[in-house]
Amino acid sequence: MLRWLWMTLCLTLSSCGGGGATQGATQPAAEPGRYISPQYTTGQLTTYTDVIYSTRPNVGGSQYTSDINMPKELGGAVLNLKLDVGVPPNATAANPQPLIILIHGGGFSAGGKEDYRQAALSYARAGYVAATINYRLTPNNINNATARLTAITNASDDAMNAIRYLKANAALYHIDATRTATIGNSAGGGISLINAIEFDTFPNTVSDYPGVSSQVAAAIATGATLIDRTANFDSYLRYQATDTPVLLFHANPTDSITGATWVGNVLPTQSRIDASGNTCGVVAQADMTHVVDLSPDGIWWSSLKPFLWDRLRLASMP
Repeated sequence: MLRWLWMTLCLTLSSCGGGGATQGATQPAAEPGRYISPQYTTGQLTTYTDVIYSTRPNVGGSQYTSDINMPKELGGAVLNLKLDVGVPPNATAANPQPLIILIHGGGFSAGGKEDYRQAALSYARAGYVAATINYRLTPNNINNATARLTAITNASDDAMNAIRYLKANAALYHIDATRTATIGNSAGGGISLINAIEFDTFPNTVSDYPGVSSQVAAAIATGATLIDRTANFDSYLRYQATDTPVLLFHANPTDSITGATWVGNVLPTQSRIDASGNTCGVVAQADMTHVVDLSPDGIWWSSLKPFLWDRLRLASMP
């Protein structure tokens, strides 16, 4: 068992979609209680780093799995997709705990699982099993529809397999696989939304874990919608009542990075999800923000907590 110390860093900003809280916000006092505020120290966590969950060909040698790995992965034939997991001491074989999977941003071309270490640390210290994942990154995809669709598809394929890996290994990490949520910012938010609507069925994705679904109980996003300015993947999305419920945080009226608007992007995304019989709650961020801090000790916790409490059935946890 590998043990490592997750750094208590501020959430790293990535180009075209990094993390960070709204400027000028005041940090409230922590609310006491498990799944709400820190119950454990970092040293009490059992942690696993750089766990390989999938391997994919590096077509043309042009892709990589993170900013850190890019120098050694460019030009290579294959990519090993990795994740990190933090397991709190309340998670045991007899008492498995809810899982939070954090998906970083970066425009599908930058970032890495390290960007979400601080948020993952916050969740693990509060009593959740927490994971942060890498996925394939594709350079120069912003203004090229074909490259953009490839980037979105590859990233979604990887994230789905990361979810399946964690479910398939629930006993190892003491996870209650029926209580799983994805939280993504920017590109990671888009991945969280796509998996909510097309878990297991997004075109050109392949499961590495037959019989294990990537469906989760809750999908949360900040700085993303299901309407992309470069690649139209509407035909890939079939909205159904059995999809995963969504909570969507977004700038109102305009996102500072993507240019997406509340009226043109957020409300249509919500309408499509709600019309299917599924549900999509929306939370307005300040105008010209991009992403916000969705950790349990962040200023947006009061909006996030009721959704997690309901979807992960936390009130029934011992």
